[in-house]
Amino acid sequence: MKWILPLFALLFLFLPACRKEKTTLSVFRELTVPVEDDLSAVWFTDDLNGAATGGTPWQRGFILSTRDGGDHWAVDTLLQRKMECVMFDSSGQGYACGQDIALSLPQGEGHWLNFRTQYQWARACYFPDSRQGVIVYGESYRRGSADLLGPEFYWKSDTTFEFPNELASVWYSDARTVHAVGIGWVMRSEDGGRHWQRLDITGDFFTRVQFPTPQTGYICGSSGAILKTTDAGLSWQNIRKGGSTGKRHQPFRALWFSTADEGWLVGDNGLFWYTGNGGLDWTPVADAPGQIDFTGIFVRNNRGWITAKGGRMYYFER
Repeated sequence: MKWILPLFALLFLFLPACRKEKTTLSVFRELTVPVEDDLSAVWFTDDLNGAATGGTPWQRGFILSTRDGGDHWAVDTLLQRKMECVMFDSSGQGYACGQDIALSLPQGEGHWLNFRTQYQWARACYFPDSRQGVIVYGESYRRGSADLLGPEFYWKSDTTFEFPNELASVWYSDARTVHAVGIGWVMRSEDGGRHWQRLDITGDFFTRVQFPTPQTGYICGSSGAILKTTDAGLSWQNIRKGGSTGKRHQPFRALWFSTADEGWLVGDNGLFWYTGNGGLDWTPVADAPGQIDFTGIFVRNNRGWITAKGGRMYYFER
């Protein structure tokens, strides 16, 4: 049995790991925002114009905007419930959702408009264009659902699917292929969200799914799992196994891949990791402050913005 130890050594070499050396960024600094509540998500349409969401559950919510790359933020919209997600489609139209509500910002419009009131906790939304989109819901780890909206804006719900577990994230990898994740659920639709297939993947509360290319996608989980696909979500490889305790347990909250290989992970307690080889290896970012719970990340042209609890936001450059 002399081959056992060399085999384990070889396997260890190919397991994705967070290396001890750290990634040093050319710029990393905290931004000033006009709120103290938790920030939940951020998105930029170009290097200057962006939006962010956040709030406190059952008390208040808000949408912020910036016109100078995040140096200055203004409160665009105040609400009575926390906002969880913001994104913009290919035409520049904006969408935001949270507790009980979804809003839109038509291109050229100066104000966010309420286009959907539904007494469920919307966790995330994705609209590839102004004719279709999916919103996913969940609360207290239960009451999951996914709404397909279209084909025209200000639509009524076209199709609704209900699930026993909370859903947390959704992403279109192309105009017709949608992916949604949540507590022990990874789902895929090939018709824009009209029908869903649940994949045989469990083992974590999957918090975020994102596709930098139509073929390559990533999923992270709150117990430290990282999944990767290279076939448009038909199959997923567990490139990092999570764990309930010990070093493998890492509270990942969000990820963003700029390319198929270069990506970033953020989570609780100052967790901020970088990979340049498709998740094979990860290095912590040297500048990340400890004791900060990061909640969201957006990267564009080697420039990134990170949201965090307690009204904190950070800007970085690779």
